[in-house]
Amino acid sequence: MNHPARWITLSAILVAFTAAPACAAEQRPPVRILFCIADDASPSFGAYGCTWAKTPAIDRLAREGVTFDKAYTPTSKCSPSRAAILTGRYPWQLGPAANHNPFFPPQFKAFTEALADAGVTVGAAGKFWSPGVAKTADGKDRTWGIGPPGLGRPSQAVDRYKEFLGGLPADKPAFFWFGSTNPHRKYARDAGLAAGKKPTDIDRVPGYWPDDEVIRRDMLDYATRIEAFDAEVAALLDVLEASGQADETIVIVTSDHGMPFPRVKGHCFEAAHHVPFIVRWPGKPGDRRVAEFVSFIDLAPTFLELFGIRTDASGMKPITGHSLADLLRGEPTAGVTRDATIIGRERNDQEGRAGTPSGLGYPARGIRDGKYLYVKNFASDRWPCCDPDRGLIDTDGGPTKDFIAAAGQQDRYWQLCFGKRPSEELYDLAADPDCVKNLAGDPAHAATRERLEARLMAALREQQDPRVLGQGDQFDTYPAGPMPWKKNKADGAPATP
Repeated sequence: MNHPARWITLSAILVAFTAAPACAAEQRPPVRILFCIADDASPSFGAYGCTWAKTPAIDRLAREGVTFDKAYTPTSKCSPSRAAILTGRYPWQLGPAANHNPFFPPQFKAFTEALADAGVTVGAAGKFWSPGVAKTADGKDRTWGIGPPGLGRPSQAVDRYKEFLGGLPADKPAFFWFGSTNPHRKYARDAGLAAGKKPTDIDRVPGYWPDDEVIRRDMLDYATRIEAFDAEVAALLDVLEASGQADETIVIVTSDHGMPFPRVKGHCFEAAHHVPFIVRWPGKPGDRRVAEFVSFIDLAPTFLELFGIRTDASGMKPITGHSLADLLRGEPTAGVTRDATIIGRERNDQEGRAGTPSGLGYPARGIRDGKYLYVKNFASDRWPCCDPDRGLIDTDGGPTKDFIAAAGQQDRYWQLCFGKRPSEELYDLAADPDCVKNLAGDPAHAATRERLEARLMAALREQQDPRVLGQGDQFDTYPAGPMPWKKNKADGAPATP
């Protein structure tokens, strides 16, 4: 399913918005992109059928644009997921950056740096790539191509974006990244009830949690933070409209991975990797849905193409993903198979397992195709959420975690959320969307398991994944960065990464 990065042809560039006029007689508007990324949001938007979180601004973008029904992050933790966005490569192709809270290797150039080098004005506010340490090869703090005044807090996004747009020359291409910290935990307890929501508003509790009012109320609290993200997007859209530049600005809304609840964030199940992805492109037909599988590794090549930058001239390491510009334009896809996506994980939370100075990870890879999810756990003797006596720290704290953890290891839901897993897992998502019935050992599904395992391993070998080349232990030996979130909780910043 993997193909070498395609060179962007001149014809493709001319069809797309371009960073420079095609000729003196035809002055085209410059490419402008507003990229809004939530922190820990599942597709809990009205555009994806959610009724218990109200997201009018995002739903409007969906009506006016394109909704991707099968968008996935290759890994469901903040740092490595965002690294995949920035580089167009799978996390296991990024050395230490496959881990959460790593030291980002300076040799992997980000698309934002490539844009800046090509003359695109890059701005940002809020969460960008984190947590972790990012330095240049000469030891300086990495700016990621973001121009002055650099990153601001999420609460400064409106003012930053207003200043950003106001300072742009008419012919200047631009990219602005807004990184929200919503709906990351911590939540105000019973904020959902205080907002007038009711536990009965929740239409379905996933099958890996008990259907209890404690969990429903926790989901309602999460809904208030989804709505806070929608309000942030709405405020930025107001700024864009007031600037007069909305008709030349592509707006993207997504999230780095699924919700911060047990068996979701940090894991290799459908709910962990399936993310919202909505794009409004002015002048293109709206209210469209895309059914093909797309991945975060496709974003960097998409942005390069939209700004007219050749991948071989970008200075970036070879890109594994493929541009989505054809899907955005509603054109037939040529030369790319989009019938499956690859997922995986390495070390998520330091201090959660003994074994190395920075702790052992939980190595896993998986493949999701039209109906099935197959997962290979390379160290099934380890606890997937980190050791119980260390607090199961690879699950964010909250009422749902506390409720299930209190039931003890003999409980079915404790085992689903925190228990050890077999070396192979296979789920029929049409019949079992919550991934609670493992079919890997079922003889009736042996052919499917063998087919997906073969396809997964072939793809990983092509990607030169150290985990399948006998060099996977390197991920456990990479040092972890400091943990500033234990001290810095300003501006609503989450207490955990």
